[in-house]
Amino acid sequence: MSPSYTNYINNDSDKSIERHQSSINQEFEKRNEFFIDPKSKKYDKQYFSMYQYRLSILKQRIYENAMSKWGHGTRKVNDQTIIKQDKILDITSGRLCWVIGTIFCDAKYKLDILSDVEKGSDDVLPLVPVSYLDESEQSIVMLEDESGRAVLHNEEFLNNNLLVTGCIVAVLGVEIQAGIFEIMDVIYPKCAPQKSLTLPTPTNQSTKIALVSGLNIGLHGHYDLKLELLKQYLTGELGGDQDKTFNGSISQLIIAGNSIEPIQDITAENDLKNFITTNNYGSKNISKYNNESLKLLDQFLNDVLINLSVSIMPGENDPAEICLPQQPLHKALFKTNQSILGSDRLSRLTNPVWFELDNIRFLGTSGQNVDDIKKYCTKKSTSIEIMKSSMKWQNFVPTAPDTLYCYPYENYDPFIFNNDLPHLYFVGNQDMYGTDIYECADSGSKIRLISLPDFKKTGEFVVIDLSTLEPELIKIEL
Repeated sequence: MSPSYTNYINNDSDKSIERHQSSINQEFEKRNEFFIDPKSKKYDKQYFSMYQYRLSILKQRIYENAMSKWGHGTRKVNDQTIIKQDKILDITSGRLCWVIGTIFCDAKYKLDILSDVEKGSDDVLPLVPVSYLDESEQSIVMLEDESGRAVLHNEEFLNNNLLVTGCIVAVLGVEIQAGIFEIMDVIYPKCAPQKSLTLPTPTNQSTKIALVSGLNIGLHGHYDLKLELLKQYLTGELGGDQDKTFNGSISQLIIAGNSIEPIQDITAENDLKNFITTNNYGSKNISKYNNESLKLLDQFLNDVLINLSVSIMPGENDPAEICLPQQPLHKALFKTNQSILGSDRLSRLTNPVWFELDNIRFLGTSGQNVDDIKKYCTKKSTSIEIMKSSMKWQNFVPTAPDTLYCYPYENYDPFIFNNDLPHLYFVGNQDMYGTDIYECADSGSKIRLISLPDFKKTGEFVVIDLSTLEPELIKIEL
């Protein structure tokens, strides 16, 4: 569907909208999964216990799948009996075996905090590379456990099976020389359980939600006309009778990060580089955001909230902390909407976030997890392909904390699927729209996957029919 300004600017239809109402379930047990009480935040913990928790939860589920497929001394490949090894250190050269461990990828341009400390540059954030690889380079993929590491060898297999730092898997193969393991196959964890879902019979008046990311609201002089048309479309001021009937079924707008455009003009950027104040932490204590942009976001929300509920997540470019999980945007940013903050009308969400709407369980991120994984890929992987791999790994942020900043959880990892799977998983701020359904091989559970495009660049957002979980791409054309 492509609403056009030129098609509708003179439309004088005054058909009123009967807006459907639905709100995020505040009693959903995972609703605050990623919320961290500011009073209890502690950054003095090591990440070891987080990795150990991840391994302890997923290892048994991998073991069950691997034993079912490969066994231990009961199956053969090319007349070689498959043996299970408990540790990488126990692998015997030339003998077919399988072992469970954690993937670690080494690449030329990966960020290295130890190197930064050595160079004395650890007090400022390093520039994030576009890719961790050279154009001609392939990352070195290793399997590690508490006993040691083995380099995985087999370029064709590794190109066809995405493995990144932090994944827990079992690999089948043969050690061809000391420390080099020729990989033949890989096993992933069993899927976590998923709440059964019975969708209502779809009708013309089915309840819908809108998902948008990358509003990137800038200065008033750079205010994007597409953003104004988006607002008019959502509030029912744009379009004919058919559009208004469709709009009236949208009960909720979810904004998945990057709502504010950071300062871009050269003068301002130079000011940022030159204006350095020393604080107790030795970092640059300056803002990348213009106050006018924040006011425009607040006004945009105020106009939309007249007609429908809004939930907003922080993103990489927003005025929020860089560590995942990002906490809700500060309430001071919503000055004209203070009276409804915290109500069903305006919700400030974390990134990532779990929420439940009409008994449908959603998991969403603003895109940093997928963007970071792309930097490991030798071939260009789409966002949907990476999201599918996340379901195989049962971990949707595997590269945290190695190359993605995250909170140092103690004996816990909220980024793995332990006791619940979403019915719909969306990722914001991607280069293009995409959708697919992932079906768990062992349980048959199905997850609708949606890659949300950057609205500023594409003029596109997505509307989900809650009676079918079918997405529809809407494009605002000038």
